[in-house]
Amino acid sequence: MRPLPYDAHIHTSLSDGQNSAADCLRAAQACGLKAVAFSDPFDFQETQTGQRLKLLANLAKDSSVQVVPAVQTEIVDVGGHLTIPAAAARRFKLIMAHLSAQTQGIGRDVPVRLERLLDNIFNCLMNTVQHKEVNVLAHPLNLGRLPAPLTPSQLPISRLEELAAAMYEEEVAFELFNCAWWWYPQLSVPEFTRQFSDVVKIFSAAGVKFIVGSGARCAAGVGNMRYVRQLMQQAGLELSQLVDLTRVK
Repeated sequence: MRPLPYDAHIHTSLSDGQNSAADCLRAAQACGLKAVAFSDPFDFQETQTGQRLKLLANLAKDSSVQVVPAVQTEIVDVGGHLTIPAAAARRFKLIMAHLSAQTQGIGRDVPVRLERLLDNIFNCLMNTVQHKEVNVLAHPLNLGRLPAPLTPSQLPISRLEELAAAMYEEEVAFELFNCAWWWYPQLSVPEFTRQFSDVVKIFSAAGVKFIVGSGARCAAGVGNMRYVRQLMQQAGLELSQLVDLTRVK
């Protein structure tokens, strides 16, 4: 497989990363990447959106690496509401939504019955992908460290197929995250890879596009996607199934 052409999941010192966006961009250039997305979480005031976008635009002027304005946002509840205001979201090219320990009904106030929890998870994700601002599910199905952890093999195939169909229809990408294994400490890495690659195959069969990211929180981690390549190989994915980050509008 040819080298992966971009890194769409990098945290900088604008949030919880160790290095500046400038240093991370230099790292991307050193790795030979064509594009990056600095997907720092939305944890700032809406009025600061312009400042962040201006910083990224200024960095891009002097670099051969394309900089795609991106932001991560938590999913608030089963209704698929987001922490980022709609007006701010419209100013970024990539809106990467994800479940968290704060997601009502999934990360907190978790129902006792498994059936109800599964309903909450899939209703939440279905509502999220139908949100007009969202175009990526970040580290999707990251359920292994939540209060009621579920492994990939516990997720009903029919519900996964329904979600995959919705993501295809709404043109929402599925992130292949280099640190996906971290979310499942109860599984060995080989077992997680086996289970998760089966999930990835369901989304691949539905025609869903994938987007790749390192999850780097320092410049040295930019472009490190060896585990993503392993997932892609096990799931039988081709580079043609990846979102072309250089053409994201």
